Amino acid sequence: MKLVVGFIDRECPNHKHNDYEIIVYTKGRGKINLSGKEYEVSPGKIMIVPPETMHQSVIIDDVFERIYISGDFNNLLFEKNPILITDTPENEGLLLGKMIYSNRYADVEYLSSLVNALVHFLVRNMKMEDHVYIAVKNIVDKISDTFSDSNIDLSEILKRSGYAEDYIRAQFKKIMGKTPTTFLTEVRINHARFLIDMYKTTYSLSTVAEKCGYDDYVYFSRRFKQITGMSPRKYMEMN
Repeated sequence: MKLVVGFIDRECPNHKHNDYEIIVYTKGRGKINLSGKEYEVSPGKIMIVPPETMHQSVIIDDVFERIYISGDFNNLLFEKNPILITDTPENEGLLLGKMIYSNRYADVEYLSSLVNALVHFLVRNMKMEDHVYIAVKNIVDKISDTFSDSNIDLSEILKRSGYAEDYIRAQFKKIMGKTPTTFLTEVRINHARFLIDMYKTTYSLSTVAEKCGYDDYVYFSRRFKQITGMSPRKYMEMN
């Protein structure tokens, strides 16, 4: 997972990022302007800034500190508009943000696990009122939970959303920027990369394919190369 983690205590000019940015406010008060809409922020607030969204920060108090985490979270955060989230009474979001910053130079796997925990925390605490958005999120969750099943039926998953299959498929692509089939393939191949990184001396590539929902190794290898630009064998040798 590509990640950029940092700390900032000054005003920021108008700018944008290629990836999502999560801003955890830790001290003082300020304002953030996102594409013309202004939000007042302080500790207890967490802002999710979608990719390619212009934004700038302004200080209200003498001190205005925040932690930022930038990364490709498209498999979990598929909202195209900024979201301001209120932390829990236990300050779980703030604590996760501080842990991520403290471990920004730690092992990549450990840092990624902390960031994933924060992203899942944010998803759970979003106030999602749009029913189509919720339906798409449920489809994403279902695919993410069952991707290792070689008999997964995307058509059935889409139908269970309560919407016509063609309609929810089109809405899925509109919100996620990819089809359900492409999303499933990316989830499977990303997990395959994880398994190769972690268990290359334990699992054969055929075993990796099976654990990612592929009964046909040749097909798995073709899809792996489509996503990563190299064969599973080449990826294993490079890692």
